[in-house]
Amino acid sequence: MAVERRVAPPIERTEENLDHHYMILWRGRPTIADREYKTGRFTRVVKPPGSLSLGAAGILPAVRPKSPYDVIACVIDPIVAERVAEESEQNVGSGVHEHLGIHDAALASLLELAVLEADGDSPNGRLYRDSLAYAIISRFMRVALTAPRPVPLASPLPGARLRLVLNRMNAEFDQDLSLGELAAASGFSRAHFLRMFRAATGKTPHRYLQDVRLDHARRQLQSNAASIAEIAVGCGFSSHSHLTRLFQERFGITPSLLRKRYRQGVG
Repeated sequence: MAVERRVAPPIERTEENLDHHYMILWRGRPTIADREYKTGRFTRVVKPPGSLSLGAAGILPAVRPKSPYDVIACVIDPIVAERVAEESEQNVGSGVHEHLGIHDAALASLLELAVLEADGDSPNGRLYRDSLAYAIISRFMRVALTAPRPVPLASPLPGARLRLVLNRMNAEFDQDLSLGELAAASGFSRAHFLRMFRAATGKTPHRYLQDVRLDHARRQLQSNAASIAEIAVGCGFSSHSHLTRLFQERFGITPSLLRKRYRQGVG
């Protein structure tokens, strides 16, 4: 297994034939791209921060990015992945399925820990790294061996309007945005906007804004000396306890414990 963080400008990628399974954790701002699901036909997709893309070895379609990338990329040897699945008594069945734009807090947290370990001086030793890799591969297989539910591939919102709404949510995440304001920005009624936004991002506007706030709070915990209560209010949460409850649900760890790990250099 190999894992690394990649930050790159929107550079077009042609179709590839991969000899390994892969995971991508989307970070930063929403990533917008056109993906070639059918030969010669590209479909607009939006990857919200915190979402994951999982896939099996084989053909990886061409992509035309419309925004910069900020991701954690992980590749896994298919033979090792199958062996780990068998050791953890998982039914390999029909094999690894593609999952695009899903959310799995446990897997996302494990990848964050792995890239911190890869970027550092590995103070935790080989046993820690091996255990972390095993946990990532096991969790990947548990998710990827399950057939995905059908999801819409195309964004019902026109690209320009979708970007306008997402940019506003990312710029004003600390404000008390209303459904009416966002719907007006999109040019559609509230009911129509709700349906179109969910089809485009896989989330309600409320859930999307909540995840933007949580991602910002996580970055603040690493780089900001402010108290957790101050970070909570600055990110749009009503209180320290409000942030803590949602943060633990999303990332599987409390803000105070994550900050402690950051300061110790272990994630």
